[in-house]
Amino acid sequence: MVGQMAPGRAFILIISITLVAALFPATSLAVTKSQVDEACADSAAQLAEYRDAQAAFEEAAIAYEHVLNEVAAIEAKQDRIQGSVEANEGDLLVIQDKIEEQAVQLYMMGGSANPGVILSASSVDKFLTTSQFLNAAAVGGQESIDDLIAARGELDGLQVELDATRTELKQVESQKLSAMNDQQVAMEREQAAYAKLTGRCRELTAQYEKEQAEAKARAAQRAQGSIQVGSFICPFTPGRTSFIDSWGFPRSGGRSHKGTDLMAAWNEPVYAVQDGRVRLSTSSLGGRSVYLYANTGFRYYYAHLNSWNVSNGATVSQGQTIGFNGNSGNASGGAPHVHFEIHPPGSGAVNPYPTLVGACR
Repeated sequence: MVGQMAPGRAFILIISITLVAALFPATSLAVTKSQVDEACADSAAQLAEYRDAQAAFEEAAIAYEHVLNEVAAIEAKQDRIQGSVEANEGDLLVIQDKIEEQAVQLYMMGGSANPGVILSASSVDKFLTTSQFLNAAAVGGQESIDDLIAARGELDGLQVELDATRTELKQVESQKLSAMNDQQVAMEREQAAYAKLTGRCRELTAQYEKEQAEAKARAAQRAQGSIQVGSFICPFTPGRTSFIDSWGFPRSGGRSHKGTDLMAAWNEPVYAVQDGRVRLSTSSLGGRSVYLYANTGFRYYYAHLNSWNVSNGATVSQGQTIGFNGNSGNASGGAPHVHFEIHPPGSGAVNPYPTLVGACR
């Protein structure tokens, strides 16, 4: 809860949903870049470092997003091939059973091969070369031989492809680790640079970034404005989280990203953004998650927590620690972060990035 209710940290959250950007007339921004530069004149070097660090973090975050999608795609490919291998192995067993049955019939008709010898794959191969079976094949067994040859050829090809995919996955997993480390370094650099800004510089920088994000959202028909829902605070201590506008980024299974990933240190406290009631959830996708049903009528979703700090159904106050940052669910093995969503009353998720910029800077 430390730092959450400091003056200027809580602000009025304004959100609405529109389908037509033209319904929202352009408005002049209250804070300009020149005003930020003027307010930061006494910490110009620190501001330059912060902006450079921000750009480095965004580049690292996008690279990490890219490699995550690569990993997901290769894992899906590996699962498909593995399924084909298993299905093909089943088909192969059926064919071999059929051939063994034919061999037994030959034996019963006076053939020299003992059926007990042909129960292994190598024995079946050997038996297929005998004159007895080749003669039988000429009058009805050739189809089984052709099926066996085709099934084994397909299985061998699938196994080669599976091995290659496993090798590819190991390589991309290594790239993922490297990208995750790059993002961690960039996050720490950005947060360290932000902490060096003077109070007034930090205040105007946050306001400028918030207004720029809102303008971008309006242009993309994800506007925010007009419905007052009460004060809103950052899910993390301001200045101790880094994030980009990843709304709409591709996700595994053909999904698109419906929130903002707030990167922070492992086990960093996670706060209730408003007063309300919580519901805890666990799933393979979101891991340890919290749904916050705010008294304002809004619903907030926090995913990938390492642990909870509240009980299911508890009433919570704004700024209360509800959990700790982690990488549970399908984020396992990745960078610790909270996937955060905003759902206005009676609506699906809206882009939380502009709101978070205003609260977390």
